Amino acid sequence: MQTLRDIAPYAALAAVVLSLALLVLVFILWRSVRRVRRAQLVVTGHHEQRDIVAHAESLDSQVRNLREAVEILTDQLDEQKRHLDRALTNRAIVRYDAFRDAGGEQSASFALLDNHRSGVVFSAIAARDFARIYVKHLRDGVADRDLSPEEQRAVAAAVPRPLAAGEDGPRAARAPRLADEPRPPAGGPPPGDAERKAFDALAELGDPGPSSGA
Repeated sequence: MQTLRDIAPYAALAAVVLSLALLVLVFILWRSVRRVRRAQLVVTGHHEQRDIVAHAESLDSQVRNLREAVEILTDQLDEQKRHLDRALTNRAIVRYDAFRDAGGEQSASFALLDNHRSGVVFSAIAARDFARIYVKHLRDGVADRDLSPEEQRAVAAAVPRPLAAGEDGPRAARAPRLADEPRPPAGGPPPGDAERKAFDALAELGDPGPSSGA
């Protein structure tokens, strides 16, 4: 008993020292965690603060919405390109002398075609005392009437490499998808609500937000 009474003060002193050391250690750890926490806080530009994990999740959601918007725009671009393939945007003119006694290449054949070689060919035949105009219709490279050699040259010059019937021109380049991203159905773009959210994401990314000094 005497021995216990003798070592009791030392044991109490050791317990106090150990408690103080633990308290200091806890304070140091608390300061370290607070410093790391403060370092993780990022300003989002919308009068709020979020940690880096929440900010990363928000960016991931915006990127996915952006990818959806790009897919929608790509589909729309492909649709417009299909319309352009059927637009009469290719033209060529060939001048020649239809008659030996008429010089100056006053006769001409003019082709106005789409990418499938569908369209019209106009030919103006000029002589000394008369002039005639002929119009021929083409569908997928086949004319409703026989083409003259000059008209064939005009068609070939207007569309050197025509698209086959039912063939589409080059499609727009698409961004590669992640393995876990579902592909939208091939029947068309996503529903209107998804499309609205996707374009809202584009607008949000394009808006720099209020400045920090405001």
